[in-house]
Amino acid sequence: MIKTFLRGAFAATAALTFTAGMALAEWPSKPIQIIIPWPAPNDPSTLVTTAIAPVMSKELGVPVKVVNKPGGGAVLGANDLVNARPDGYTMGLISIGPMITQVLRGKTPYKTSDLEPLGLVWASPFTLAARADAPYSNLKELADYAKTHPVRLAHWGLGAVPTLIAMQVARKGGFKWQETAYPKLNPLIVVQGDADVITFSTPGLKDYIDAGKMKILASMTTGPLPGYPDVKNVAEQGFGPAYSVWFGAFVPKQTDPKITAKMSKAFFDAMQSPEVQKVIKNTGVVPMDVGPKDAEKRMQDELTQFGGIMKNLGIIQ
Repeated sequence: MIKTFLRGAFAATAALTFTAGMALAEWPSKPIQIIIPWPAPNDPSTLVTTAIAPVMSKELGVPVKVVNKPGGGAVLGANDLVNARPDGYTMGLISIGPMITQVLRGKTPYKTSDLEPLGLVWASPFTLAARADAPYSNLKELADYAKTHPVRLAHWGLGAVPTLIAMQVARKGGFKWQETAYPKLNPLIVVQGDADVITFSTPGLKDYIDAGKMKILASMTTGPLPGYPDVKNVAEQGFGPAYSVWFGAFVPKQTDPKITAKMSKAFFDAMQSPEVQKVIKNTGVVPMDVGPKDAEKRMQDELTQFGGIMKNLGIIQ
């Protein structure tokens, strides 16, 4: 009886191993889907990934299609990715919000560990910006001024990553913002004098900067800010870690590591193609090349760091 059971167990294990091996050998044999959890119009991640898809398709020999699944602050699309079959035919582009801060706030039905990172691929070039005539041009000057004068901050909401970075800047600088969240944030709020400083992405500020109406105080990036080499990031100015609003490529947990490695190579190779580099430049995203292990470590660090910031603000317990 025992021998019969062992023979059966061995046969079943061998069958599973053979099946997995066959699946790997045949991968990819059907279309690959890339989930983007934001609406398509003018979304930088959609634009860049749409340029990446045909390059990946050419390398892998199967169609690669971009599917937008917006809703719930990107949580709905991220959750669809979590629940997708881990067979190497579904990946997604998910940002720091639905992967870190939304998880910390308890707004997601999944955990950060439910997805496997291929790597962090680009960041949105967020900044702290002010009117051109503001009596401060960097974070130290801002902090010195804000200790004796009210400074009004316009932002997306207290749970938004750029806002959390701005709050960390104020804590490090020893001052407090007079802050207001706007459901439709726009640089005109600052230009017209309704606020003094804003958290906003560089492409949306460019026309106002070129017209001499606004200036950037600091970038929320880990490296140089494209187009503005003289702008220092938050860390370079001594106001906290160099956080960024990053976007990562992920697959469902339990996806075969060998398939994951092939998919990751195809994606990062495609990013280097001339046609994709042109789209990256036009959209203003900041390319990143952070592999899976470093991405995993960074996410764990940020769960701790942003958790501390959010507790200090009373956003979470």
